[in-house]
Amino acid sequence: MKPLVEYCYGAVKALNAQYEMTNVLRHSATAGAARERLIQDFLTAHLPEMTSVVSGVIVDSSGRRSKQQDIVLMLKSMPRLPFASGHDLIFQEGAVATFEIKTEITPSVLGDIALNIESVKVLAPSTLEGVQLGDLDWPYARILSVVLTYGGAALDSIERKLIELPDAGQPDVYLDLTKGILIKNEGLLFSQDGSNVYLRFDHPATGLARLLALLSKVTGCLVMRGVKWEAYIS
Repeated sequence: MKPLVEYCYGAVKALNAQYEMTNVLRHSATAGAARERLIQDFLTAHLPEMTSVVSGVIVDSSGRRSKQQDIVLMLKSMPRLPFASGHDLIFQEGAVATFEIKTEITPSVLGDIALNIESVKVLAPSTLEGVQLGDLDWPYARILSVVLTYGGAALDSIERKLIELPDAGQPDVYLDLTKGILIKNEGLLFSQDGSNVYLRFDHPATGLARLLALLSKVTGCLVMRGVKWEAYIS
């Protein structure tokens, strides 16, 4: 077993154990916040240091706003508008990836998740100017969308529902910490395999290892993005 996968076996067990500990809170909103924080802390500890792990709403220069995002990975080279609540206002040009964190997911709730993802994808950068060094496979200025759940329905049923959703609402990655991972089969994150809409890996440790690998590809570049700040003002 390769070291990264072996490590992720232990990491999945640790995350699920910490999730079980939050059950003692007996308050859905408080427990939900604690479970989001578990993932925030994990990402902060494991991702390249060019990104910050925050929460909030993403805005573009046209004034359009996304829905509230549980987690946003943003470039440390970009500013944000911070608030004491921890829910920041994040400029589109600074956002790299978003995470929707759920305790449990069934196919019936994927429609609402799709609306959240669509609210991010409609945002546009003020300019495509900038410089990027590193892995250039991931499209410049595109924001990766990840759905992560501590448990849920079988991957087969989740995949069938995801395929039915509009393309703008389909996540790039769906990770279930008890079942495995689905990754959009576009040839961007991993080599394209056949004609399936999603690549599927039926083990959570393998899924977590692949998530960390692709996040490193997306966040591990040295990026300086241009911004037309006047467009945010007038």
